[in-house]
Amino acid sequence: MKRTLTPLSLGLALGLTLTACGGYVDKYEEGVAEYEPTYCYAALGGGIECFREPNHADERRLVNYFGDHPSRFDRPEAPEAVNPVAPPMVKTWVKDPEPVVRPMPKGDVADRPWLGPGYAEPVAHRASPQATRAFLRQAHEHLGQSIQQGSQERLRNLNQQESEGEGAADDPPIDAPPFR
Repeated sequence: MKRTLTPLSLGLALGLTLTACGGYVDKYEEGVAEYEPTYCYAALGGGIECFREPNHADERRLVNYFGDHPSRFDRPEAPEAVNPVAPPMVKTWVKDPEPVVRPMPKGDVADRPWLGPGYAEPVAHRASPQATRAFLRQAHEHLGQSIQQGSQERLRNLNQQESEGEGAADDPPIDAPPFR
């Protein structure tokens, strides 16, 4: 039994074909089709490299893309297979000598105590709570003094600039609190 295609079935087939060709590959492409084309691939070492055009050789490492789906771009032609050829034979060659294992240096090792006999690696001592408190108190006092000196110097510089007439409208007021 032969069926002939009616004009209605031909029009329907043509319409479906055109719709399939002009549509989006997936919903994601529909959402990002208007963005600037960017194609990002996973790189060695955990990084990500992005390009303006898809790299078909790295399509298995594709992380994300914006713009048209990478399948919409033409694949480049595969490079011709290279027939590797061995280099020509040589009659002579030079090899670096193997390293020579030598015993530990002897003699005067005063400038290298870690090579001398009886060297014991230094051991860190456990800090006492009193020493820790003393250290923190000293650091706090030193920090307080340096902040006070810095703010006094800044105030002195501002006063000097104002007396010379170099003060600008952007400068903070003289009675501003010191920086902390």
